[in-house]
Amino acid sequence: MEMGGFFLPMGMTLLKDRRLWLLALLGALAFVVARWVIPSEVAFQLVVKTGYWMMLATVLLFGRALWRLARVDLADWKPQRADWWALGLILVTAGLWQAHEKHGFKILADEVLLLGTSMNLHYDREPTYPIRATDVQGPYQVLQSVLDKRPFFFPFVVGLVHDVTGYRPANPFYLNTVLSVVFLVLVYGLARRIGGSPWAGALGVLLFAGLPLLAQQAAGGGFELLNLVMLAGVILLALRFAASPDARSIEALVLATVLLAQTRYESAIMILPVAAVVLWGWQRAGQVTLPGVLWLTPLFLMPYVLQNRRFGSDASLWELAGQGGGATEPFALHYVPDNLGHALAFFFDTTGFQPNSILFGAAGLLALPVFCIWISRVLRGGGNGDRQNVALVAMGLGLLAINALFMVYFWGQFDHPVIRRLSLPLHLCMMIAIVAGLAHWVRWRGKWQWACAIAVLALLVQGLPAMAKRAYEKDYTPGVEMAWRQEFIAHHPERDFLFVDQDSIFWITQHIPATPIKQAQLRKEGLAWHLRNHSFSAMYVFQRYKVDDQTGVMTLDEADDVGPGFVLEPVWEKRIATLLIGRISRITAITEDDGRVSEATEFVQSAAVETRTPEQLEKAKAEYLENWIKQLP
Repeated sequence: MEMGGFFLPMGMTLLKDRRLWLLALLGALAFVVARWVIPSEVAFQLVVKTGYWMMLATVLLFGRALWRLARVDLADWKPQRADWWALGLILVTAGLWQAHEKHGFKILADEVLLLGTSMNLHYDREPTYPIRATDVQGPYQVLQSVLDKRPFFFPFVVGLVHDVTGYRPANPFYLNTVLSVVFLVLVYGLARRIGGSPWAGALGVLLFAGLPLLAQQAAGGGFELLNLVMLAGVILLALRFAASPDARSIEALVLATVLLAQTRYESAIMILPVAAVVLWGWQRAGQVTLPGVLWLTPLFLMPYVLQNRRFGSDASLWELAGQGGGATEPFALHYVPDNLGHALAFFFDTTGFQPNSILFGAAGLLALPVFCIWISRVLRGGGNGDRQNVALVAMGLGLLAINALFMVYFWGQFDHPVIRRLSLPLHLCMMIAIVAGLAHWVRWRGKWQWACAIAVLALLVQGLPAMAKRAYEKDYTPGVEMAWRQEFIAHHPERDFLFVDQDSIFWITQHIPATPIKQAQLRKEGLAWHLRNHSFSAMYVFQRYKVDDQTGVMTLDEADDVGPGFVLEPVWEKRIATLLIGRISRITAITEDDGRVSEATEFVQSAAVETRTPEQLEKAKAEYLENWIKQLP
């Protein structure tokens, strides 16, 4: 049967259902209103004030849907011996990742901003990150926040962890540790289902076990692992729906897709293949099943559309200037050749400075064309073959579309330290392609055992040594700097100081007052006022110096220059990278523009006899507090 013969009866069946037309109309209306009708500033305020509650409602409904599915699917399930072996393999893999990786921020400033957003969701129920904060009144208070461009499902989950355990800056690391185990469980279940053998599930786990990039994410604070969990979860739910297109299946699948769309920007692409699977399932069943929750999905997706308008209101959010000014548009076909070259450089690097798996990359790139051929065969069958295959084809096309988008992205260079993580959806797609290729094209009975043996060998030969060296991580300068900042905090647990730093958001998430370099330049008189009034035990500046390899002269990075009038005393210095030195200095004096000099003092003088009345003291304290906040840089 040709494709037209497949879609025509499907269309005729679905077109008769008026409820489907109404749902499509509501979805289109919600998109138009969110994208074009609501003014930008109102749109952002709507996300700030309602985003948390919309996300909470979605998560609660998704949890309910999963519970309803589990009650049916796990009612008669009894773990077999292979399941216990798989669990052991998963725990050993997750343990290896944690043993060789160190908890910390891996991608800057993304992960710190996500932590800041989770902090505001915990404190104020707003998906914003803080840029000004103080503890002058006792408790730590955020004074000013900004709506981030990043989808906030991951910060929301971290915020839930804060709600249960209390706010801790390390909570994202522990969450990703747990998510790494969940992802491996899903990988095992997905590969086993596609390959039809527990050995296929083990192969899926072993392929990721030898991928240092995933080990890095398992110890970091980013949203990549949650994105992988949701991608794998949506694919499994799509396969479940294909086998049994009932109300429970569709409810869980659609809600999972809504949450996936709010995990990473490009993951919203998966809405289209999921919609195709749902329509196909309805056609196969001969009826349209619309649970009540589906009528809420246009509303649940509105915050994503509203927040995404940040890119239109502020072109700098695309960070085109971050690539040397060479890029003039975010997406274009002429980026493809260069991005493909960088992808190959990533997959086949042998130096250890890329967190890659050569086996995974080589096998995956060989399997992808075979996977595409298999997809075309299933499509030519008109959807009359195995139901699972049809759903897997739709999900595979979605994953391929995501990776095609990366190839036309101006910053889609997989061998770049910041961009390596974008290859993870492609790794998931390659794992599916490898397992599907072996399942459908190789008839040899021992194929799974030998494939697992090769994967174990690759883990021992390349994966573990690369994870042990972590050259790919130590070569990333911002990560080294951030680890040094955390070391400074460990040596100064009192946290009653102020930091002037380009990455001020890091200190704020640690409950330490901070201000950016540029703000310090503009508000020098405010810093002088605080220095004069002993607001903080000390004021520090974080700066970078470039070393001339011919003369040894250290030159201050222009972006770290606080400007004239600041007297700095170096207190800690460290080599960040070759010919790059980091320095933390204490502000000992500030000369204002009018010539007034404020100096830091080591000791306080004896107090004079207090002559003011209690009422006068209270009034003075209130006035001082008001001025204290005004003078914050």
